[in-house]
Amino acid sequence: MDETPQHRAVFDAVVTFANGGDLRVRGFRLDVPGPDTGEADVAALLVAHLGLLMVDSVELTDLAIVPEPHKGGRAVAPAAAGQGGGGRVVDLAHVVTDGMVTYPGIPVPAIGAHLTFEQSADHYAPGTEFTIGMITMATNTGTYLDTPAHRYRGGDDLATLPLERMAGLDGLVVRVTDAVAARLAAGEAP
Repeated sequence: MDETPQHRAVFDAVVTFANGGDLRVRGFRLDVPGPDTGEADVAALLVAHLGLLMVDSVELTDLAIVPEPHKGGRAVAPAAAGQGGGGRVVDLAHVVTDGMVTYPGIPVPAIGAHLTFEQSADHYAPGTEFTIGMITMATNTGTYLDTPAHRYRGGDDLATLPLERMAGLDGLVVRVTDAVAARLAAGEAP
C-alpha cells in the first residue's frame, strides 16, 4: 500500500464563463497531487473536477494546501492507479442530453424510456413494476475517441486498442478564448 501523504486544497473561488455568468464556491475542498501544487494548477483541477466548459477565468482566494486523505474525483488519479501518486488525469467527457447536436448532419441522441413504471405495472403481478431506459445515438456522440476502424476498413476498434495507447500520454493545451471572442465580436460563428 502506498503510504505517500495525500493533500487537498481548501479555497474560495469565482469561476467566470465566456458565455456569461459565474459560479462561486466557498470552502471548497479538492484533491491535489502534492503540497507544492500552485494556484494555477488548483484552478485547472477545479475546472476538470467539475467538468466545466467555456471557462473564461478562475479566481481563487484563501487557498491553503492541507495534508488530508483524498476523497476521489475526476481531476487527481489515486496513487494506486499507476500514476506514481502525482499524476493527473483529466476527464474530458461531458454530459450527453436528449436531442443535443454533436455535429451537423449526425443524428441527435434520443434518450427516453423503453418501458415505464406504469407500462410494466400493466403486465406484471400487482406491486411489481420497473423501468427500462433507452438511448439511441451515433457512436461519435459527445466526447469520443476515433479509432483506426473509424477511417480504415479492418482497422482496430476501441476494444482492441491497449489502454496505454490512449491514457497517460503527453497533452497539449490550446486556449482559444481570444480567437472565439474575436470571431463572435465580428459576428462570425465560433
